[in-house]
Amino acid sequence: MEIDKMKSLWEDMSKKVERQEILTDQLIFDMTKERYENRIRSISVPETISALICFAVIIFLISNFNLLDVWYLQLSGILTIVACLLLPILSLKSIQRMKNVPISKGTYKEALAIYAKARVKFIRLQKVSFYTSFIVLILCVISFGKIIKGIDVFTMTEKLNWLVPSGIGVLFIFSQWVLKKYKGSMDSANDLLKELEE
Repeated sequence: MEIDKMKSLWEDMSKKVERQEILTDQLIFDMTKERYENRIRSISVPETISALICFAVIIFLISNFNLLDVWYLQLSGILTIVACLLLPILSLKSIQRMKNVPISKGTYKEALAIYAKARVKFIRLQKVSFYTSFIVLILCVISFGKIIKGIDVFTMTEKLNWLVPSGIGVLFIFSQWVLKKYKGSMDSANDLLKELEE
């Protein structure tokens, strides 16, 4: 009788410990998943803000396109619109792929492999955006100079001599800082997925 009671108590304790382990594992998993989502959010929020700015630029250029009265000004306006449309959309899609890594489905190795592919694509896209942004900056100076000030920058080379290089310098420093921050967030997200695997 006493042995049966001890056996029953032991089984109850074992079940409680097992449930506790499952709850602890689930809690660790949920916390890691939340930290992963926060790392990706630290990339997606600035990219979303950048996309909204680009879309505002597109609206501004389209609504004032008639002020670009020479073919090369119109060409710079069209190229700016195309770049401001394509780059943010591609970037946001790339971030969405990282957000949609199926952490809770399949194995953690599979999630890590999917994340690694999405990460490589995002970094590649950011590098393309980095170099393209210098061209877009020059195109914006050309288009906005004409729309806002009525200036054809091609006829005012003394302004281009200081305006474009200083803008490129600022853009270069800012872009390097952003790439470094993004890389840090992505490395951190990668480490979190590896933690789950362990």
